Amino acid sequence: MNPDDPVGTLICTLVDRRSSVPLTDARVTCISSAGIIQVDVDSHGEFQATFPQGVYELIISARGELSLTLRGIGILAGHTQYLLRAFVPGEDDGYDGVPSSALGGFLTDRLGQPVVDAAITAALVTERPSYQIGAPSAQTYTTKSDKFGAYVIHAIKPGTYDVSVRTTKRLLSNERVAIPVERHFQRHDLRFIAL
Repeated sequence: MNPDDPVGTLICTLVDRRSSVPLTDARVTCISSAGIIQVDVDSHGEFQATFPQGVYELIISARGELSLTLRGIGILAGHTQYLLRAFVPGEDDGYDGVPSSALGGFLTDRLGQPVVDAAITAALVTERPSYQIGAPSAQTYTTKSDKFGAYVIHAIKPGTYDVSVRTTKRLLSNERVAIPVERHFQRHDLRFIAL
């Protein structure tokens, strides 16, 4: 993986929630500010698409019916993102949620090697003061870095977040990061000098 590539890849597998059988008859519409792309899934219920770094909405229809809408799917340039989604075809609840954003980047050590399996937590900064330092806020998102040091938090709402990076041994970083608007990919790469 090359973090300097201008595009990233999304590989998504769709399965029926009731039976865990791949949905081979699904069509996915990917929407971004740049336009609309439609792809059909293969015989394994999988589709693969390459996109510029950014935030996308995926509208999935299976068996001719609207089945699932995913908002705020972040694509990190130079990385392959894997998603697995299970749903029941035709049972869209009509609630599409609100447009959202994504936060992601690469974690590396001082030699440029990936920091693997680090926990990344983004806690929304509230306007009321917290009386306990480190106490969780009303909205918290968590993910971990993969074998390339890449991480992406999907469907994050705009706001200011305290983003902490931890290994099993210690806290590596705690920074404030702003997600300015909806449908925005906030790239936040970190290089740790002392590990």
